[in-house]
Amino acid sequence: MKLFSKIFVIMSLFLISYASSAQKSLDKGSIKMEVTDIKSDDPNVSMGLEMMKGSQTNIVFDGTRYAVNMDMMGGMVTIKMLVEKDSNQMDMIFEMMGNKMWVQSDLDKSQTEKEKAIAAATKIEVDKNDTKEILGYKCYKMILTNPEMDNFKVESYITEDIKIKASFIQGLQSLEFPGFTLEYSVKNPMMTMTIAAKEVTDKVDDKQFILDTKGCKKMTMEEFQKTMGAMGGGF
Repeated sequence: MKLFSKIFVIMSLFLISYASSAQKSLDKGSIKMEVTDIKSDDPNVSMGLEMMKGSQTNIVFDGTRYAVNMDMMGGMVTIKMLVEKDSNQMDMIFEMMGNKMWVQSDLDKSQTEKEKAIAAATKIEVDKNDTKEILGYKCYKMILTNPEMDNFKVESYITEDIKIKASFIQGLQSLEFPGFTLEYSVKNPMMTMTIAAKEVTDKVDDKQFILDTKGCKKMTMEEFQKTMGAMGGGF
């Protein structure tokens, strides 16, 4: 459970960043992301990670609203997030093994002092000579590291044709990326996980901006973090 909790954290950090502020080539549309590869040198860990392959994240944005849907392990875990810039509000529904939690938070009050310190220590490096084309978009490499997270690294390929701001990433709101992440690999001594865009369109389904909170236990972000911590990892 501890390993999967950490994976949820990593994926959640980035799923909010996708939905931040799409501009230039796309001011509204949809993006589909998928876990394309996940591996570990530890056979026992590798076996458990296999169920993560194929997990999908769908992002829909129309300029002022951003809806993100994450489906992992064949539907065993789902996360739906709605960000509304005009009202400065973020709603998230997290469901795992029958437990449904609804988190509501003001965007400008969701970062703790500890998280601000961690964000300030996070290093962003770019290498515009390391390029690749993803779904027709020219991308270059961006690397994230943090001295407080030993041997943790995120290597990604971003495009400036779809600009984003990282100010909606829970815990890292004070960071800002130079472009939109179309592919990234999370690396640590335990595993390597790669998530890549599979489709980018200008289509918007307004139904994605509706949250079904029936049967959910409503809690604050702090309460949610404590709950996740009790499950073996935490935010």
